[in-house]
Order: sequence, then C-alpha cells, then structure tokens
Amino acid sequence: MDKNTIIGFVLIALVLIGFSWYNQPSAEQLEAQRKEDSIAAVIKDNTAKRQQAEAAARKAQAEAAAKGDSTSLFFSALNGQNQPVVLKNDKVELTFSSKGGTISKAVIKGFENVDNSKNEVTLFDEKTQQMNFLLAGKSENIITQDLYFTPSNVTDSTVTMTAEAGNGGSLILSYSLGNDYLLHFSLQANGLSGMFAPNYREVDVEWSDLARQQEKGFTFENRYSTLTYKEKGGGTDYLSETSQKVDEKIEKQLDWVAFKNQFFSAALIAKDDFAANSLMSSIPQEKGSGFLKQFHAKMKTAFDPTGAQPTEFEMYIGPNDFRLIKDVEEQSTFGKDLDLEQLVYLGWPLFRYINRFFTIYVFDWLTSWGFSMGIVLILITLLLKAITFPMVKKSYMSSAKMRVLKPKLDEATKQYDK
Repeated sequence: MDKNTIIGFVLIALVLIGFSWYNQPSAEQLEAQRKEDSIAAVIKDNTAKRQQAEAAARKAQAEAAAKGDSTSLFFSALNGQNQPVVLKNDKVELTFSSKGGTISKAVIKGFENVDNSKNEVTLFDEKTQQMNFLLAGKSENIITQDLYFTPSNVTDSTVTMTAEAGNGGSLILSYSLGNDYLLHFSLQANGLSGMFAPNYREVDVEWSDLARQQEKGFTFENRYSTLTYKEKGGGTDYLSETSQKVDEKIEKQLDWVAFKNQFFSAALIAKDDFAANSLMSSIPQEKGSGFLKQFHAKMKTAFDPTGAQPTEFEMYIGPNDFRLIKDVEEQSTFGKDLDLEQLVYLGWPLFRYINRFFTIYVFDWLTSWGFSMGIVLILITLLLKAITFPMVKKSYMSSAKMRVLKPKLDEATKQYDK
C-alpha cells in the first residue's frame, strides 16, 4: 500500500468521524427524545391497561347477563351469535357484523391484489379495522362493539341493525349502499331519552385501522399512506407520513376523516361535523409486517337522545381516482363542499392545476382508446412538450447559439490569457 493510498484512507476516516461527531444529537435533543419516548411508552401502557380493564368489565357484564342477574339496560344484547350481512354492487362488497353492528370488511372489485390472485382488493377486514360508537348514559355507558344487533330489512343494498334494550327501547344502525362506492348510514336511539342527562348531545366515534400493504414496494406505498382530514370551511391536512403521532389534537371542526393508502381510501363523513379537539394517531409499521400504518381516530359528533333526529354519516370506500371521487361526491346528501378529491395527490400547486385541468382528461381520453400505460405516458409527454415549445423556443434558440459561439469564445479567452 503506497503513501497516497494510506493518506486517502486516513482522510476518509477523519471525514467520517468528523461527520458523525457533527451530526450527533445535543444533550437537549437527547433529553427531548427521551421524554418523547417516555410519554409514548406511558400512553401505550395506559392504553393497554384501559383496554384490559374495559375487556374485563365487559366480560363480567356478559357473564352476569348470561346468568340473568345483570342490571344493564342492554343485558339481552350482551350475548348472541354473530350474523354477517353482505351489501354489494358491481364496485364493492361490504360485510357487516351483527356483533357491534358496524362494517367489518371491505372488498373493492375490479383491481388486482398484491399477488395478482384475484380481481379484487381487500381494503380491510374484521382483524384490522374497527368502528365503535360510545354513548355516555347517566348510569351506564353504551358501547356498540359489546352489543349483538339483530339484522332486518336485508337486501343487496340495505340492512338495519337493531339492539334491543330492556325498557322496550332500542339502538338502531341503518345502512344503505349506493350504486358505487358511497355508503350512507345513521345511528338513532329509540325510547332511550330517559337514560341520558338532559344536556347530553354528543356521541363518541372511535375508528381504527391497520392499513394493509397493497403493493410489493413498501417504502413508496408507505410514503403515500396517511391519515387525512378536512377542516370545516377550510382545506385538508394530514398527519406525518414518516413519524409517529399519538393522540394528535385537531383543534378545529372536521367534515371528514380518511384512512388513505397509495391507491385506495376509506373516508368517514359526518353530516353535522366532527367536533373540535378530535384525537388522531398514525403509527408507522415495520417493513415486512405486511402493514403500513396503524391509524386511529377519536371524534365526537351530534346525537339526539330523543331519537327525533338520527346521527347521519357517509363513507367513501374506493380508489383514489380524481374524477371518480368528484362524481361520487355529487351523490352526497349532506350539501357540503367535501373536497374529497384532495385525497388524490396531483403535485405542487402549479403542477396540480395543470394535472387537474389537463393531464387527467388527456390521460382518460388516451386510455379509452385501449393504449397501454407506457404508450399513454409517452404520448402525454410528447403532447406537453409540443404545447410548451412556443414558451421555451427562445430559450432553446439561445442555448443553441451559445453552443455555436462557445468554441469561438474559448479561443478568444485563450488569446486574452496569453
């Protein structure tokens, strides 16, 4: 090994050591990170303890109901048998569980899954997704995931889930599936007003999902998987795609909350808005786990304990297709400017307008002719080049003239240097 090689290795080692030293976190940063980790650990521990306590309480309540000595208003609904109900059309197939009365599985048709084995994609199922409604009564809380509902009015597009109360009242979840990707549903109390405080006007909504990896490339898909929400009367925002966020408080009222991955989204829309101070969580999952992120949303929305007005929701479950989402949004009965198309990333502001009002339409027109994706992209690129040529013509001409003049300038520079 010669002298220059040794000097080179020494310099490289010095650069690496210096770079590592320069980029090491300060004492303040280490302390902040330690506090953040401690807080996250405490939150995780408290959440686990709370879930264990709730599970134990529900088990005890169910056992008491089985023995017939429960004082719960919904003691008869604490035991039963799960009866799955399927609503379907040409675009989606949604499974509802009578245990909890909510959607448990969503299958989107017409798209290949990650292993190309079926022409459909399972967005979520009962193992990864859960939606729960919590009502705070004067003497007890009603938690829908603990109750067995009786399905009725069952067709391919409708189902009514009813949990009977001991006083003759009931809690009703009614679902209606449209012609494509929009689900309309409502929560309504019947004969239960006496069990709530006079000023009780809100229901808690908890929604969680362990987002599946739908593509083979984890990193790229994970980058476009986010918990996204729209502020009432404002724009959309989202939690960080890369860092962990636990119970992030959103101080403004919200029109909707969406669990989004690269190509598909599930968006929950509230007719009467989600109240301020909703709590949102997004926890990245490890590569190789088969999942991208753990999403969790804790929200409140209006509830009428008299049952005169149902609490209404809509849910979009489908692909991130800009024009399709615009069409589906027009089917909403809430009369809001939902702006759901913001779920589709179209680039920075300037490019977003170009893509929105030009590229998308040209893309749809070219694909309608049956061209392959590669040919479509080449044609769009050539078309954009042709359109922008008049604007960049002068720049091209100036560049060409400079290339012609450069040898002469170099020669003149040499003579000047002499």
